[in-house]
Amino acid sequence: MHLLQRLAARPQLADTLFALVVGVLVIGCSFPTQSEQPDRLRLDTTALALLALGALALVVRRRWAVLACTVTFAVVTVFIGAGYPYGPLFLYVMITVYSLAAWRGTGWSVTVTSVLVVLYVWLSAWVEKEPDGVLFNLATTTFWLATPLIAGIAVRVRRHSLEQSAIEERRRHAYEERLRMAQEVHDVVGHSLAVISMNAGAALHVLSRSPDTAPQVEESLRAIRQAGTAALDELRVTLSAFTGVCPAPERPAAGLGLLPELAAATTSDRLTVRLTVHGTARPLRHAVDLAGYRIAQEALTNVLRHAAARRATVEVTYGPHEVALTVTDDGRGGTPLPGGSGLDSMRERARALHGALDAGPLPGGGFEVRAVLPYGDAPDPAPRVPGPQRGAVNPHPDSAAEPSTAGNPLPVPGGVA
Repeated sequence: MHLLQRLAARPQLADTLFALVVGVLVIGCSFPTQSEQPDRLRLDTTALALLALGALALVVRRRWAVLACTVTFAVVTVFIGAGYPYGPLFLYVMITVYSLAAWRGTGWSVTVTSVLVVLYVWLSAWVEKEPDGVLFNLATTTFWLATPLIAGIAVRVRRHSLEQSAIEERRRHAYEERLRMAQEVHDVVGHSLAVISMNAGAALHVLSRSPDTAPQVEESLRAIRQAGTAALDELRVTLSAFTGVCPAPERPAAGLGLLPELAAATTSDRLTVRLTVHGTARPLRHAVDLAGYRIAQEALTNVLRHAAARRATVEVTYGPHEVALTVTDDGRGGTPLPGGSGLDSMRERARALHGALDAGPLPGGGFEVRAVLPYGDAPDPAPRVPGPQRGAVNPHPDSAAEPSTAGNPLPVPGGVA
């Protein structure tokens, strides 16, 4: 198999070896035909030279296919016209016709093959004066020349089809990569711009009410700067797949480990975000780690944009087979407005990992997003995500009894961490 791969990478060497093997077989199998055709000439040096020339023409059968066809046909014509016995030398012409059809256009191959058929029938009928008749010679000649022609055309069509399939597959992967990259950019920029807008609004509000509020304004401006810097860092890393330049990482890759920083950056005097972690944190596959972070990021972005909430809670639970992520708020709740893509994006992230995501308003007000992401590559049953429970703001009362690496819920101070 390794030898075949090396020969495929060097077609000229492969054609040379192929011509050598075919030449040896044709010359070796031509000697037994002498005994069956006693009226024909015996093989001599001239005959062997012609057979060797036909084999030599096979070396260029792919690079100069028309020349190879012409040379092999001339060898057959001279060989038979000189009176040497019929034999396997016709294989030379069949191979070159096949190569012409397999490596050149259909018009070229059909035209050259038709010319060869006409010439050979003419030589058989009027030069060799074959007793079988023109129609019989036409039928037999067409058969032994049309067979390799059809085979070569079929191989070329199949090769073209495989090449087109490979091109379409590469295009599909490129399109999917662009979609994934666009989603990453949307998540990074959307959340960061929401934080920037919120803090800028807070700074303007403070300035309008009291000029002597330098510390509060400074805190909001620091939050704006941190959110903008973090967004630019993530965009550089995300877009490096297209630019080919991988910047030196100034912060850890996006994942559940950055949720404290995300919660801190989202917290302000208008919104308090609390993070709770249950169970023992464990290393996750990059896809799971990134999806969990992006889902929390998008959920908090929706809280900032639409919920008018005062408090939001991010809850992470590490189970035996999956990690569960819940984001709740005490905002206006209600049915999500049509036209948005945030919830669909979160569901698609979870579905791509064979997980699930549910989102909906809570009975007492507020909104909840809950995602379950399996650790493995493809678990058999897709986990079921329970919806919000009626009559309680926290729809997961059992989670308080589980061991938590973070202890009690962690309040994140306002401003920037």
